[in-house]
Amino acid sequence: MPRNSIHFAKSFGIYAVLTGLILGLAFPSDANSETADRRNSNANSPVLTVAEAKAVRNAIESRFFVDSRLKDIGSVRLTIHIKLARDGQIVGNPDVQVTGGSERAQKSLSDVGLRAVRRAAPFTMLPKDKYDAWKEVVLNFDTSALTQ
Repeated sequence: MPRNSIHFAKSFGIYAVLTGLILGLAFPSDANSETADRRNSNANSPVLTVAEAKAVRNAIESRFFVDSRLKDIGSVRLTIHIKLARDGQIVGNPDVQVTGGSERAQKSLSDVGLRAVRRAAPFTMLPKDKYDAWKEVVLNFDTSALTQ
């Protein structure tokens, strides 16, 4: 595996998964009023630990391979919204939003990100008693680490 892919995977995983899980769980993009009310009214709602978020990061990171020939890959921002079942399987199709970079870079990163998430599933490392904390996960990916 090329060194750039390893460097990117580590930088990408650390930033994207931890930021995505922590911020994404706090601010889901399609939260309806029922979900928001339930979260606000339950002060004892479960929260993922750093170790649990790191386990998800490692699962996805090990399956993320980028085409290093893409020149403008560092300007692409990728957000993947995943809904998970209690057994850690992906429910439906993940929603992908891509901004920045060329159309080719966007398409490539979108495909690579989806493939990595699908290959990492099921996410059996997530604690079943904290299902409410991880039933919807938003992963935010900043690809600028490739240009450093």
